[in-house]
Amino acid sequence: MTLKFIDVASYQAGLDLSKIQTDGVMIKATEGIGYVNPYCDEFFQQGLKLGKLLGVYHFARNASGNTPQKEADYFIQHTKGYIGKAIPVLDWEDKNTGEVTWAFQWLQIVEKAYGCKPWIYMSEYVENSHNWKKVAEAGYGLWIAKYRDNVIDKNWDMKNAGPIPTVKDWKFYAAWQWTSSLVLDGWSGKLDGSIFYGDKNAWRKYINNEIKPLPPKPNSTKYKTGDIVNINGIYISKEKLKPAITSGTITKIYPEAKNQYLIGNGTGFVNDSCIIGIHSSKVLKVGMKAKPKKAVSYDGINLDSSVTKKSYKVIEIKGKRVVLGDGLNTAFHIDNLSY
Repeated sequence: MTLKFIDVASYQAGLDLSKIQTDGVMIKATEGIGYVNPYCDEFFQQGLKLGKLLGVYHFARNASGNTPQKEADYFIQHTKGYIGKAIPVLDWEDKNTGEVTWAFQWLQIVEKAYGCKPWIYMSEYVENSHNWKKVAEAGYGLWIAKYRDNVIDKNWDMKNAGPIPTVKDWKFYAAWQWTSSLVLDGWSGKLDGSIFYGDKNAWRKYINNEIKPLPPKPNSTKYKTGDIVNINGIYISKEKLKPAITSGTITKIYPEAKNQYLIGNGTGFVNDSCIIGIHSSKVLKVGMKAKPKKAVSYDGINLDSSVTKKSYKVIEIKGKRVVLGDGLNTAFHIDNLSY
């Protein structure tokens, strides 16, 4: 048994999957480490609603010098909502098609995240030209492309499809992209047409095969995205610098990094030692209560640690200099106060 499917990218924006005949759809999700198909989720959600068989693919830019780890992470980051619902695929068409190890590593990384073995897409020429034995033996499915010509093929008529592809390292291929000139009722443009060698259950087995997704790593960081924090230092490069701002919003967290927190979508990075507490959104006023975070006065004099155990009435504010009363009568920097 075979099933029919198309693949779509931004070029097919506006295509209504409900108006064309196809069992499934492969959707371009990402490319390299800087491109996300803006129509990917629109296609995906419509396909899901219509009960179509689904896959999402990443166009490799290995020839640009990107590592497989970075490109796999980029793909996973932007498609993690599709895990368990679609076959992940590596589109292997960049200039350096002989970098088999690069492709193998990408497939392994995505396999761990998705809990299933991705497919790899390539032409018959690329499969025949390089040693793909370790990829094939590891169980990664092959989606192979071979066209007889560029003559229009109407509504899945395969009479001019030509001879089937021949491969040397795989015992069989999961799918064959036999035309890039498919025209279907319901869409005026040309489409790539492929056939899948199996039924719907076979497709679903590619999505839910051997390995279960790894549980997410617990976030061991002290602060979370969205926290507004007071800071005494910031990293733009390797050196800790005095910040031009005294507080900022954490917009992204990299748990494994030395400086885990990104401030302000690119202002710089900070770590726990740079942060001197959560920044209060309240405006401090005379008459309010405030508690010193550290037993250090505005002038840098070390005080008895007991001053951090209670709150005191604010009796004067001049810029960042705040005087606390209630018998303490000492000035503190406003960033050293919680209120």
